[in-house]
Amino acid sequence: MSNHPLDPLSAAELSAVVDGLRSSKALDHRHLLSMVQLHEPTKSELDEWAAGRELVRAALVTVWNREAALISEVVVSVGGEVISWTDVPGAQSPVLAPEANEALAAAKADPRVAEALARRGIASVDQVHMETWPFGAQIPAGLDDGRRLIWTPMWHRPDEGSNVYAHPIGDLRVIVDLDTSEVVAIEEDSLIPIPATPAPYRARDTNPSVALKPLEITQPEGASFTVDGWRINWERWSFRIGWCQREGLLIHDVAFDDNGTVRKIARRMSIAELVIPYGDPSPGAYRKNAFDTGEFGLGNYTNSLTLGCDCLGEIVYLDVALAEADGSIREIPNAICLHEEDFGILWKHTDELGHVEVRRGRRFVASSIVTVNNYEYGYFWYFYQDGSIEFEAKLTGIVLTLAADPDLDYPSSTEIDPGLLAPYHQHIFSARLDLDIDGVENSVLEIDAVAAPMGPENPHGAAYTTRSTLLATESAAQRVIDPFANRYWKVVNPNRLNHVGAPVGYKLVPGHTTYPMAQRESVIGKRAGFMYSHLWVTPNNEAEKYPAGDYPFQHEGGAGLPEWTAADRPLENTDVVLWYTFGTNHIPRIEDWPVMPVERVGFHLKPVGFFRRSPGNDVAPSQPKHCH
Repeated sequence: MSNHPLDPLSAAELSAVVDGLRSSKALDHRHLLSMVQLHEPTKSELDEWAAGRELVRAALVTVWNREAALISEVVVSVGGEVISWTDVPGAQSPVLAPEANEALAAAKADPRVAEALARRGIASVDQVHMETWPFGAQIPAGLDDGRRLIWTPMWHRPDEGSNVYAHPIGDLRVIVDLDTSEVVAIEEDSLIPIPATPAPYRARDTNPSVALKPLEITQPEGASFTVDGWRINWERWSFRIGWCQREGLLIHDVAFDDNGTVRKIARRMSIAELVIPYGDPSPGAYRKNAFDTGEFGLGNYTNSLTLGCDCLGEIVYLDVALAEADGSIREIPNAICLHEEDFGILWKHTDELGHVEVRRGRRFVASSIVTVNNYEYGYFWYFYQDGSIEFEAKLTGIVLTLAADPDLDYPSSTEIDPGLLAPYHQHIFSARLDLDIDGVENSVLEIDAVAAPMGPENPHGAAYTTRSTLLATESAAQRVIDPFANRYWKVVNPNRLNHVGAPVGYKLVPGHTTYPMAQRESVIGKRAGFMYSHLWVTPNNEAEKYPAGDYPFQHEGGAGLPEWTAADRPLENTDVVLWYTFGTNHIPRIEDWPVMPVERVGFHLKPVGFFRRSPGNDVAPSQPKHCH
């Protein structure tokens, strides 16, 4: 049994939940488990639990009835008792592994597919790699009757271990009904040559020769952090690690010990959605607009990390467990990596007398990596000694590919090898940040740097000031970045003033980001409406967790943030949640092939008037023996 209500569900708890559902006769051959997540307690429930009140620990199970095409949300205690059962008419389940496997088997068994492959010189379907993709664009006429459909892009695998993405089959696709495993359509275009350049990337095939002398990270006295279950204490920070099947890595209950006073900063932080809109209108690309979080469940694809490769140094790993769609329990060892790392100079000054003061900085890292088909996504949360927090997503893997028809132009793709294209696309993330700055009663301000024209207010032309705008309602809080104004957003507690009489706060500082190229009226534009503002702010509601809604698969659009914020609820001096949209516009380079070097996107949370002085000033000097 878990020691804390926010700890991820253990393998034993998951087994008890599934067994409880089965023994209640709620599950049979018709049902699959779309998701089994911790039924997270509310803030008030956590406060009551901390005061000694008993709290029933439970799972929220999303059940998909394939026969009735019905989603049900079931709360089950970790002892196996069914507490509540709520049907959600009209919702569609995300893609589930058994369905995907059955769909691929049906596609490969269809004789029309074998015939089409033979016309392309491929002797066996065993030489073909297929993937199951949701429809991220309009479903073909005649098939758009509410059925759950996927389509199967294909790649040729000429040899065992070959890079399949080097050999796309650009003119053949299969459409399958997920619930019946029926092939409902085969789309075949005029023959396009399959690119033949092999593009190996495995060490055994490339014999990489560039090597450096060993670099060892040693901590002879051990790590500076402690792990108590899922609670982490490092330096003056304390927080809890979380994990769920949908979002993957979570951060809970962030606090900082400010000279003996433990001060709250955040209740829950996660990356609540990741959508990848593709920008090439070719038949094999325009549908590739996937919600990797909402349509697949990002946590399902969590890697087991490797010491010395994925993480370096004095490492502590955390294992996680999940319930598969058939109710079996899968454990992922080394799913989350915890370590600390040197981060260069924290601060330094050499005064006029030649006296030098320098502090070396360190940061704590909590990370996990997922593989979704061709791409890897690393989620990294960093905690710094100056009281700041950073999130960084590391994008790598293999770019998705198309085969080029020699008679056509492809202005929305990069040719990376002869006849091989990598389409333009975007990776757009949504961070859900439930900040509690010294408590839950917070307000959000937008801060712009502004300069008056030359004149009495700016006689020398170099003066500027800042403009602070209260984002008092949900409509007012739908904002976009403005690098020309050096814009950032600040969460303040108007009820807690610092030593100079200003509200304590933290600011959200945008990093490298992008803006959606998909039109708002497109299918993906409607489903992922959150993309069109970099900032949203909502009153905290634990039921509002996902910016594109709970069930984006084949949804008509408008769910999530656009729907919630239509109420235009007040935001001043209340419990608020920030939603930050960020990402990158990936115009693939030849140098992104055959495996893409890591690209980084993210944001910072930095104290603004939260501390009396820089917490970095309390960091002790490094020992001279470590400064050769």
